[in-house]
Amino acid sequence: MLETLAHVVGLALLVLGCLVALCSLVFGVPGTVLIVGFALLYAWATSFAAVHWSTIGWLALLAVLGEGVELAVSGGGAASARPSRRVTIGALVGALVGGVIGTPFLFGIGSLLGALAGAFVGAALAVHGEGGTLTDAVTTGFAALKGRLLGFVLKSALAAVMVVVLLAAAI
Repeated sequence: MLETLAHVVGLALLVLGCLVALCSLVFGVPGTVLIVGFALLYAWATSFAAVHWSTIGWLALLAVLGEGVELAVSGGGAASARPSRRVTIGALVGALVGGVIGTPFLFGIGSLLGALAGAFVGAALAVHGEGGTLTDAVTTGFAALKGRLLGFVLKSALAAVMVVVLLAAAI
């Protein structure tokens, strides 16, 4: 009876941790890494009875893949825009600054909106600094915004897959 209660409480805490990790993605926190941490903590607490090292390894691989995909897609913007290195760096720095500035607004959701706006502004300013026209700057800015949004969506989808894999192993 006591073992069953401990198992149920442990699973409930694992689910809660995974939900927090998924929600943290909106705030710019690497929630995929948190999911791996919660998996490791749960596995350790249960003496690796249900969640094994192989599961944690797969989760870690998915976390690295998620972070890499987000960085690659966010920095590159739209494939058709083919941005220069300066524009890519401008979009990444703009997203970082925008995310930090936007964090206190809209209960933290401003972080995501700020990152999107920052990617737009950073890329547009970089294009303008390279001598591009206003139309080029706006087009590239929107491409960077779309790339940042796509990166967030793909990373969130991978994080959801991670949660499903973890819960399937734990149950």
